[in-house]
Amino acid sequence: ATDRVEIGPYILNAYARSVWVTAMSAVDLDELSGGRLVLGVGSGNKHINDVWQGVPRERPLRKMEEYVTLLRKAVGTPLGETLEWRGEMHSMNWAPAVPPLRPAIPVCLAALYPRMTAVAGRVADGLALGALLSPEYIRDELKPVFQGAAAEAGRDPSGLGIYFAPFVSVDEDEAVARNAARSAICRLYDPLPHPYYHHLLCEQGFAKAAEAAAKHVPEGRMDQAMEAMGDEVLDKVAIVGTLEQCRSQLARFSGVVDQALLVNVNYSGSSEEALLNAYQSLIELAS
Repeated sequence: ATDRVEIGPYILNAYARSVWVTAMSAVDLDELSGGRLVLGVGSGNKHINDVWQGVPRERPLRKMEEYVTLLRKAVGTPLGETLEWRGEMHSMNWAPAVPPLRPAIPVCLAALYPRMTAVAGRVADGLALGALLSPEYIRDELKPVFQGAAAEAGRDPSGLGIYFAPFVSVDEDEAVARNAARSAICRLYDPLPHPYYHHLLCEQGFAKAAEAAAKHVPEGRMDQAMEAMGDEVLDKVAIVGTLEQCRSQLARFSGVVDQALLVNVNYSGSSEEALLNAYQSLIELAS
């Protein structure tokens, strides 16, 4: 068992879970972990919500601002008090049956576009970023919006965290690691292009590679898509190579983000041994 590692979902879909269900789950997990939960929530996308679940992704900015605001209140409501809150999309009239372990659980909001990033700055405890991000893009495009919105809301930006979860491919054979990273990026286009990650690649100067993946992957031409995903893409938006190379690449994010979550591990092969080796490399990278 661990006693220091923070735990938490990265990321819960707010359209799939009510605030109340999320809050109750969070309070339980926080108690079970001894107060180590960091809760990540997000709005999902049209593929996950509208297509897969049949849940319309309506008014995501308003929804997430209310969702995070109410969620932060719910996880910290003391025993004996009633939480009464009403917004445009969410409301709650509820009294907890058990006391929370601590008065607040950190809630991070997943964001990519400027307006949702600003919502995170206004109401969340942190900004939760995904993969395919360069340190320059975070520093120049996302961080100023997040911190600026926090300051405008009267909050101290230095008290808020920025997290990101890069694609990580570690192997003693650099070519094997790069192939795994290419495959992982291209799989974001199967069966349809992931709207967020396609946007990110285009925004960071890799529209040609992104359009090639969008063209080839849905038609089953993975090899052609991977061929178009050049080393310049991997070097910019992934952590890839030998253990020492990956350590150097992670160091580029120092001072840009507060924490890198090494959970998106990419590896070649499908055997249990390959999976275990990949996570062993990840542990060594994090140590």
